[in-house]
Amino acid sequence: MIAEIPELQKKRAYNIIWNAAADYGFTPDFKFYTLDGVADLYWNTVIGLAHKHYEYGKLKKLFQGLEAEEDAGIYEALLWLGLENALVAREQEARPVLLSLRRDYARQYLERFGADYTEDDRFYDFLAKAHYRRVLGLPVQLTRYDTALLDELEFSPDLDTDALVEEAKRLLQKWFHIRAEEKAREHHPLSLPFLHRREERRRGKAKLRPFGIGLAEHPHASDGGSEMPEDPMARPSSLTAEELRAFIAGKYGRSVLNPEQTAALERRLCTGNHLNCHLHITRGDPEPAVIQNAFEALQKQREAAQIARNRAVFYQNEARNRVAIARLAEKIQNSVLLYLQPYTVRANAGELEGGRVWRMLKLDDPDVFLRHENANAGDVSVDILLDASTSQQGRLESISGQACCIAEALTRCGIPCRLMSFCSMTGYTILRIYRDYNEVNRNERIFDYVSNGCNRDGLAVRAVHELMNASPCEHRLLIILSDVKPQDVVRIYLRDDDSFIPYEKENGVRDTAYEVRRARADGIAVICVFTGEDEDLPAAKTVYGRDFARIQSVDQLADTVGLLIQNQIKNL
Repeated sequence: MIAEIPELQKKRAYNIIWNAAADYGFTPDFKFYTLDGVADLYWNTVIGLAHKHYEYGKLKKLFQGLEAEEDAGIYEALLWLGLENALVAREQEARPVLLSLRRDYARQYLERFGADYTEDDRFYDFLAKAHYRRVLGLPVQLTRYDTALLDELEFSPDLDTDALVEEAKRLLQKWFHIRAEEKAREHHPLSLPFLHRREERRRGKAKLRPFGIGLAEHPHASDGGSEMPEDPMARPSSLTAEELRAFIAGKYGRSVLNPEQTAALERRLCTGNHLNCHLHITRGDPEPAVIQNAFEALQKQREAAQIARNRAVFYQNEARNRVAIARLAEKIQNSVLLYLQPYTVRANAGELEGGRVWRMLKLDDPDVFLRHENANAGDVSVDILLDASTSQQGRLESISGQACCIAEALTRCGIPCRLMSFCSMTGYTILRIYRDYNEVNRNERIFDYVSNGCNRDGLAVRAVHELMNASPCEHRLLIILSDVKPQDVVRIYLRDDDSFIPYEKENGVRDTAYEVRRARADGIAVICVFTGEDEDLPAAKTVYGRDFARIQSVDQLADTVGLLIQNQIKNL
């Protein structure tokens, strides 16, 4: 992507917009360019026509109401498709060349992204392809559900400004469960000074981001959720708190905790660096009677395909995986027998403890003997936590396969094991439980592992630490499969200077390292199976010290993970 648009092309974009609007008395906010930084004639003309035919201030408020949404860029681009449809129809008699420009753009779009639908299409591209196929008179092969969405999206030219805005809001609410409207600031009076400074900092700092076959630029450009309001009182969504929690439950599955338990957990854990964050712990069980919008329906289809791939890849290499499981189980069992020390318990038989004989006589307590027992695998519990953020895309089959092998090996050794994953979205860190300690026959549920959203590693480790404190076992081990690349949309609030820093890079790494140290100080052994790229190895060393390893293939699983587990059991 070009880093900066040449001034000459910026001026050309202005002139195209002003000419279409027949008005030179305003400063355009949206501007469009080709990938090489040339002002786009077609789309800048569409922008100018939007100023000409509608009360543009009302449209601007509509777009501003989308800024805080996780997928703001997608919703914004879809609305422009709808506006384009209405504006071309309104202006085609006065500007016959507009139809030609539109068809040229449609052909270029389909040439660039392919005329046929693929499972790798983003949601916007999926609908945009159908839209431009209609422009060119090509057949549109959509489901009845998606056809209805596209029909409603392609706004009628007969709508005036108010009717069009209301239609857009209705569409966003119906299909995407969001409200494209600015929250009244009086709802959060303490946030006013921060919001004011935020606008001052952002004013005049336009961003470029992909749009169609080119680039879009406007002063408040959103990258679909990577930048959050720098105000602790501001929500990361236009939904109310109740609506947002319902959305998370509908997307990831209902919570295993009731509202009171969730609130109590958040009061304990969502503090310090995780102030204003939320937790959602689920087993992935769907909420009843939740109607998915088109975006979520498409996502579910892709997730189902990914789950099928996870399972298929594992069983394509079943013989190799079974060998790795057997070797790892042997190493774990040998480590338990070799390193876990014998211990002494009071019992009703064994070596008499003379000083306690009176308890049998006076208190009828039979446990006045000492019995020496060897530690066994039942004294150890293991939690396996998978990073399920979008950065793991492309290696999901490998990670789920590794996790399944580790869980199977632990199960063969009789070691209680819990399988979980984590990601974050709109301020929520989601923990998905695939199997619990006592569910010995559910290791294959890890094939349901898919990627989504961001990853607030520190809060995930803090939450799992809390869950592991309830383990019935004396010794606890946490194995994390991660690329050690923490990033989340909710910023860290610094009380000392009343400022905010992003939860990413060094900030996220330091926070994660702190939570790992806290868990270790509480007696939990923590190791990492590193799944990332070479550039993130320093972060892994910062967070986990020497207790991490990288597995290039499942053939290395037994030796690499076996050694990590062996070292931790040795120190228990």
